[in-house]
Amino acid sequence: MPATASWLPRAIPLWLGPLLLTPVVLLVHGYHPFANDAGIYVTGVLHALDASLYPVNAAFVTAFARHSIFAGLMAGAVRLSHLGLEWILFAAHLASMVLFLTACGQLAVRIFDGQRERWCALLLAAACFTLPVAGTALFVMDPYVTARSFSTPLSLMAVAATLDRRWVRTAILLALAAFLHPLMAAYAVAFVLLQGLIAAGRTRLALGLCGTTMVAAALAFVFAHRVPISIAYRQAVLLPERRFLFLKRWRWYEVLGLALPMGLLALAAKKLGTRTRPGMLCLTCLFFGATSILIAAFFDPVSGPYLLARMQVLRSFHLIYGIGIVLCGGILASAMRRSQLGGWALVILLFAGMYVSQRLSWPGSQHVEWPGWVGVNPYQQAFLWIRDHTPRGAVFAFNPRLVYMPGEDEQSFRAIAERDHLADDKDAGVVAVAPGLADRWAAQRNAESGVDAMTDTERIAALAPYGVNWLLLGPGARTQFRCPYRSGVAMICEMQLRSGPVSAGLSEH
Repeated sequence: MPATASWLPRAIPLWLGPLLLTPVVLLVHGYHPFANDAGIYVTGVLHALDASLYPVNAAFVTAFARHSIFAGLMAGAVRLSHLGLEWILFAAHLASMVLFLTACGQLAVRIFDGQRERWCALLLAAACFTLPVAGTALFVMDPYVTARSFSTPLSLMAVAATLDRRWVRTAILLALAAFLHPLMAAYAVAFVLLQGLIAAGRTRLALGLCGTTMVAAALAFVFAHRVPISIAYRQAVLLPERRFLFLKRWRWYEVLGLALPMGLLALAAKKLGTRTRPGMLCLTCLFFGATSILIAAFFDPVSGPYLLARMQVLRSFHLIYGIGIVLCGGILASAMRRSQLGGWALVILLFAGMYVSQRLSWPGSQHVEWPGWVGVNPYQQAFLWIRDHTPRGAVFAFNPRLVYMPGEDEQSFRAIAERDHLADDKDAGVVAVAPGLADRWAAQRNAESGVDAMTDTERIAALAPYGVNWLLLGPGARTQFRCPYRSGVAMICEMQLRSGPVSAGLSEH
C-alpha cells in the first residue's frame, strides 16, 4: 500500500462509509423538515393522518400525494411506531442519506477498480449532497425528506444494476422509484435504456432513440398549440419563482451548470475511451443531457405552449449530476495520487464550502432543525402559535408572496401550522404540473394579493367568500380585528364578519 495515497481511508471497508459519513452529512448540509418542497410532501402526510385538515385547499395538498406512495408510507410509519411525525421524518432523512451514499458506493465499485477511487467518489458524494442541479430548482439530495429522497438512490442503484446486466434487479429498483416519484423514475428509465444500448455496442440505435424522442417532443409542441392556455395557468408558470421551468429564463451561471458538466463529461469520455465502463457512462450522460437541452431550448418556450413545461425536461440532469459526482470523484483520486495534503485540503474545502452555502441559503433558521426543538425562525414561531391557539378548521389568508419573504426561508405554513390557507405563490408549483387547479389558484391568490394594505371592510368582501376566518398580516398592517398575537414579522388576527372603521394604528394585544 503506497504511502502516496494515505489521505484516503483505504483501511476502512467501503460498505462502512455510508454509516460513518451520515452524521457528517447531516451536520454539514443541515436539516429543514418543513421547508421548500418538504412542505408539499409533509402536508400530504398530515392529510393522510387526518383527512379533516385543509378543508378548503386539500386539492393542492393531494395533487402530488395521490401519485406517490410516500405520504401513505410515512403516515403508516407514524401510526405503527406511535412516534411523532417529526421523529419519523428525521429517521427517514437519516435513512435516505445512508441509502444515497450506499448507492454512490455501489456505482463506484462497478466503475472503478481501485479502493482509493471508490473512497474518493464516496467522499465527493457526501460533500456534494446538497449541490444545486444547474437552474432546475433541485438539489442532488434535499436537506429535508421528499419522495426524491428515496427515488434518487433507487435510480442510482438501478444504473449500477444495469452495469452488472442484472435486468430483473434493475426493473424492481425502477418500479420502486416510480411508486415514489413517477416523473424522476421516468427519466431514470430513459437513462437505463440508453446505457443498456451503449453498453451493448449499439450506439447508433441509442442515437436513434434520442432523435426519436426529439421528434416526439416536436410533435407534442405542434399539437399543444391547438390547446388553449388559460390566463390563470399562464400567470402561475410565469411567476418569478417558476423561471426554472424555461431554459431561456435561466441566469447565465445556471446555464453554465448545464454546459460545464457536459464539457467535463466529453473530456472524460475522450480520455477514458467509450468502451470502458466510466467512458460508456460519460457517453450515456452526454446523449441524455444533449437531448434534454435541445428539447428545452426549442420546444419549451416562455410564450407557450406549456405541455412540455409540465415535464420539466431539464430535471433529467438530476441523475446526470448524481452519476457525474461519482465519476468525478474516482477520476480526481487518480489525478491526486501523489498529493496527500492536497487531497485532504480539497475534501475539507468542499465540505466547508457546502456548509457556508447552506447557512446562506437558510439564514433565518437553525442549521439542523432537530425534532422537538422550537425553531428560531420568527415565522415558524408564528405558525406554531397558530397550530396551538386556533381552531383546526381555521382558514387563513396572507400575502401570497409570504413564503418568499426574506427570513421566511420557504418554511411551509400548512406543514407547521397544520391549518389551511388560500393559495399562494408556492402553490403555483403545484399548478404548473396540475393545470386543472389553475383557475382556483388564481382566484384565491389574486383575492388575497395586497391583503396587508386592505381595509377590514375590503378584507371581508374579498376573502370571506373563500371561507377565510383568520389573517396573518404584516406587522405594519392596520386593522380593528382582534389580534391575539403580534411579533416583529407578523400579526395573527381573527377576521370577524362585522368590523368597525379601520383604526390609525395596530390593535392592542
